[in-house]
Amino acid sequence: MPSGFADRPMGMQDGYPDFAKRRRTLESLLVDFFDEAGYELVSSGAFEYVDTLLRARPVEIARDWVQLFDGTGNTIALRPEMTPSIARMAAPLVAAGKTPIRWVYAERVYRRTNDPASLSWASGKAAESTQVGIEWIGQAGNATDAAVLALCHAATGALGLDETQIVVSHAQFVPALLNGLGATEQDLPHLLDCLTRGDYVSFRAAMSATSELDVLSLLQQLTPYHPDSFKACLAQTGWRNEEAGKQSEVAWDSLCQLADELERGRLTHCVTFDLTLHRDITYYTGLVFEVFAADVGAPIAQGGRYDELLQQFGAPAPAIGLAFEVERVLAALHAHTAKTE
Repeated sequence: MPSGFADRPMGMQDGYPDFAKRRRTLESLLVDFFDEAGYELVSSGAFEYVDTLLRARPVEIARDWVQLFDGTGNTIALRPEMTPSIARMAAPLVAAGKTPIRWVYAERVYRRTNDPASLSWASGKAAESTQVGIEWIGQAGNATDAAVLALCHAATGALGLDETQIVVSHAQFVPALLNGLGATEQDLPHLLDCLTRGDYVSFRAAMSATSELDVLSLLQQLTPYHPDSFKACLAQTGWRNEEAGKQSEVAWDSLCQLADELERGRLTHCVTFDLTLHRDITYYTGLVFEVFAADVGAPIAQGGRYDELLQQFGAPAPAIGLAFEVERVLAALHAHTAKTE
């Protein structure tokens, strides 16, 4: 319970004049940058129906949302991210054939947190944060993915961050690979959660019961910039689940085609592949990525391809998006300024 007039809810942050001005300036810079790249500004309400947010997502994820009931008894939640809201807004336009859609937004997002000791916008542990992101709906293919990565890199340059790195993986590659090597459907949630949390010790221990292959080392060694590395690493073993193994090969081929696009676009210096990267957003279907900057303990941006989410709203269309975490970008800029002074 509040103990004084200066208390605020856990995870919420106040922005005093200097900080609030810097945050608004950064939001405007990113929105203007994406506007010049052909993305139109949109906005949505802070609340969504929980059913909307659960499209293509497991029910358990809702425990991290701030929920309440509206006047008619429906369960609503403060949006924890923007992509489902964008998909809901875009669906009528997609159904009417008005694609491609390229939108930019600048909005607050909210998540529940019970960890007051580590609350920090820069670390990603705050309940409230600000996102500026883009969504490109109606356009598929690795060339589109490479274009979004190039735009993301250009945006970090426009921000004045010249030492960022984009780390890329594929949402379907690792689950199919683990399944192909013998991990069961019951094993997968735990294994993927270990990768999401970076708990490689537990991942290696759990996977050792299924495969004699050091799968973690395999994932760390693979790079689509060298397409033959996958077959070379698997030469010592075979698929226990042939169908899943073939699915991992299809995802690998897609990554290799993306690598070709990145090489043609001269982006290899700023884009690396790390196939241990796994994000817990279940609607991703292909490319997933995170963007890192020096002296910030969490990604300053992230994104991915979600080709099946619009179908949940009755309007099938391929889509890809990215979101900058504004408070983390501010932390990166502060660290960068401190180094150069």
